[in-house]
Amino acid sequence: MEFGGPLGVSFLMIFFPLLMWYLHSCIFLFDGQYVSPWTFLQNASSVIELFFPTTMSIQLYIGFTFYQAFTAYTCPGVIVKGLPVPSLQGKQLSYLCNGITTWYIDLILLVVLHYTNILPTQIWIQHIHGIVTVSILWSYIVSTIAYLTAILTQSTHRMSNNHLYDYFMGASLNPRIGTWLDLKMFTEIRIPWKFLFLISLSAAVKDHQYNISTPTANTLQPLAFMGIHTSAPFLFMTLAHGLYVNACMKGEECIPTTWDIFYEKWGYMLIFWNLAGVPLTYCHASLYLSHRAHTLHNPVIHSSLYTTILFIVLLLAYYVWDTANSQKNRFRMQERGTYIERNTFPQLPWGTLKNPTYIQTKQGNKLLTGGWWGVARKIHYTADLIMALSWGLISGGPWNEGGLWSPIPYFYVCFFTTVLIHRMSRDVNLCKQKYGDDWDRYCKVVPYTFIPGII
Repeated sequence: MEFGGPLGVSFLMIFFPLLMWYLHSCIFLFDGQYVSPWTFLQNASSVIELFFPTTMSIQLYIGFTFYQAFTAYTCPGVIVKGLPVPSLQGKQLSYLCNGITTWYIDLILLVVLHYTNILPTQIWIQHIHGIVTVSILWSYIVSTIAYLTAILTQSTHRMSNNHLYDYFMGASLNPRIGTWLDLKMFTEIRIPWKFLFLISLSAAVKDHQYNISTPTANTLQPLAFMGIHTSAPFLFMTLAHGLYVNACMKGEECIPTTWDIFYEKWGYMLIFWNLAGVPLTYCHASLYLSHRAHTLHNPVIHSSLYTTILFIVLLLAYYVWDTANSQKNRFRMQERGTYIERNTFPQLPWGTLKNPTYIQTKQGNKLLTGGWWGVARKIHYTADLIMALSWGLISGGPWNEGGLWSPIPYFYVCFFTTVLIHRMSRDVNLCKQKYGDDWDRYCKVVPYTFIPGII
């Protein structure tokens, strides 16, 4: 059993929501500074008042979720095959990959709703506190329904016979609604990353309006000549999260062959982090920037040189991350005859390998050693962590002119590092069991894990 077994997962299911409320409280009640748990509890009445869900916060979150489900089921897209599923006697499930279509529809709809004032974009950050609570409660509701449904329909898989542990890890592998709405893939791709972008965009729009209405606002506005008065850190976070969600949407056909979709069960662990944890924890940098600028009236300001360097670092890390993931997943698809060439934007150079090198294993699979995967075994993790670090540096760095400093924007990169180390250890153990001597041979060909020549 992982995560300390039943006792460990029980602790995590209590700890995760408390951590979310605590971190958001540190931003909005304690101006971006960590406080002791005792101080947090002493301010329980203020915390409850802040995070008590409003009718609008419920409507926004639930409406967004069901709208995404509707477009995921109805919009046109390409159909790809997943990996053979052992529990289904090797059957390959079909996946409707229409993420890029829904993404463009989302962007158009956001513009229309904003400029018609039906749903101004800044409304999302205005109700962010209630949305945090709604997302937590919704994740418990969905986890419970998923667990009970799997038991009642006898579609359980790899059960431990301990209800708490199985509730956390999941009971079913590939739950679906109808033909095309694969719930695990839907909650992993459509909800977290789109909602994360929406929060950062909302913060950026709010900053634009604040800077227009506050002529004395001392902010770096590189696009002011275009009528965009959003300061550089907000633009940075919107770009960062926009790149992330666009990558997921444009390369969605590669996702059915990933570890989460093929192996992980759909339980509290995946449900909570996709419906609540990812969108409402990874947004700390944007929330802190907004609180500093619009509540404390002390915006984060960096020099033009510092800001430019961070933009370059972000784009370079994104390029490595995007092309590395594309190389690996398209190599898998080519080997299985499921590769579909797409023209979704942007198709970056070196995203698809021609005649790559690999190691043929006795088990039957091929271990890629070409492209980025000949540089380091987890090069995509390295790029991902660099992007995560840049989020903190643009928003919480001690070098900003405002003089304040907060560790909160760095929570994501610290947490993400822990998650990736845990995931890497799981991957290594499983690969050693699966490939045996071939895995040792692979590690000799590609000796470094994260950074070539170092580690």
